[in-house]
Amino acid sequence: MLKVKRINLILFTGFIWLWAGFLLLHRSWTWIHLFTNNQLHISIIIAIVIGAIKTYLIFHKLTTKNIKRIMSFKDKFVSIFKFHKVKDQVLIIVMIVGGSLLRNTPSVPKIILMPIYIGIGLAMLYSSSLYFLFFKNNKKVDK
Repeated sequence: MLKVKRINLILFTGFIWLWAGFLLLHRSWTWIHLFTNNQLHISIIIAIVIGAIKTYLIFHKLTTKNIKRIMSFKDKFVSIFKFHKVKDQVLIIVMIVGGSLLRNTPSVPKIILMPIYIGIGLAMLYSSSLYFLFFKNNKKVDK
């Protein structure tokens, strides 16, 4: 099993969140041509609101709890699969599958999905920045 130092698991988790955030933003970018300028502006405003709400109510707390959990491991080296609790990993898989189903369902308009994808993508980018900042400020902890 691949193991890394706790602080490097923080960095690894930051990159996972960064990648997922960019993936959601990229998916939404591919739908831009489907919108008029007014629809696009409204979608972006809604996306920013969704992103702020997700960040404030869920992602900030989740990220800080996860950083504390990772740093509380007794062992200096931990499995890369411990980047989240098992129940959170299951939730992530359900969200990925659900997002894929929604994205590929013709009856769900992209005008509904785009702000959701952008909002969650922005919240994920914010969370990744929390992981990176913690890593930057604490990288000597596990030396």
